[in-house]
Amino acid sequence: MKKIIIAFTLLAAITTGCRTTKDTTVTPSSGTTITSNQNQQEALDQRLSMLVNTQGNWNMMQVGGNVKVGGIKSLSSSMQMRMIRDKAIYISLRPMLGIEVGKIVITSDSVLVVDKYHKRYIAEPMSLITNGIPVTVGNLQDIFLGRSFVLGQGTMGRNNSKDCTLVHDGTNYRLAPKQQPKDFTYGFTYDENNKILAVEVTPVKGNLKPYKATYSDVKLEAMAGNIAHHVDVKANVGGTAFTLALDLKDITWSGDFTIDLTKPASGYKRMSANQITSILEGGN
Repeated sequence: MKKIIIAFTLLAAITTGCRTTKDTTVTPSSGTTITSNQNQQEALDQRLSMLVNTQGNWNMMQVGGNVKVGGIKSLSSSMQMRMIRDKAIYISLRPMLGIEVGKIVITSDSVLVVDKYHKRYIAEPMSLITNGIPVTVGNLQDIFLGRSFVLGQGTMGRNNSKDCTLVHDGTNYRLAPKQQPKDFTYGFTYDENNKILAVEVTPVKGNLKPYKATYSDVKLEAMAGNIAHHVDVKANVGGTAFTLALDLKDITWSGDFTIDLTKPASGYKRMSANQITSILEGGN
């Protein structure tokens, strides 16, 4: 169970580093920023439109895969994931013979973590992982799939691309929302073929640590557009450095399924939010 908890904690940490936001226009330390040159502006506007077009619409998805976590201990397991767009994420850990030993269910207002092996669970409001930041279920889904987004709004698209700044940085392109949190900035890197390479979180003050997710094996899916089938995350959680490698296999973008939101029946021990450390450490 601790495998998938750590994995999710790392991904959630990318978007939950502070509590307040402010308007600021991001300019990278290197690269050419947008200038008044009309030709350059038109080229960047066209590029931004192309990036928007790579992020298609989807409603439901199912996928299998593997997750590997490195840190104090090296962990590996197969997993299954289901998502209902902007509504719910279900992650099932299945290390042996396809048998589920634990699951995480995230909705717009709640987080349910079930450890079937130790017969215990955590059921808390979404604030357990958002830390007061307007992170949506859709934002978390975008992190898993390798899609750019505007924090608290949704996937970057025609309706909010005007709220982003695109700059040409060498052979790559950097995309960042204009409205940035107070204590860190975040942005996305694309290659010249409009495939996402990374999302980076850079602290600007305090004791926050940088986070980075890099993407590869980006494939065009008929319904959803470009989707990263491999994700590598480097992060620092609780003062400990962790790495995560996530491989997605056999994605389907349709299906008739529901996500069970019910809490476990009798026989399971409910744990408090501050006891999540016990699960992370694999304790009883």
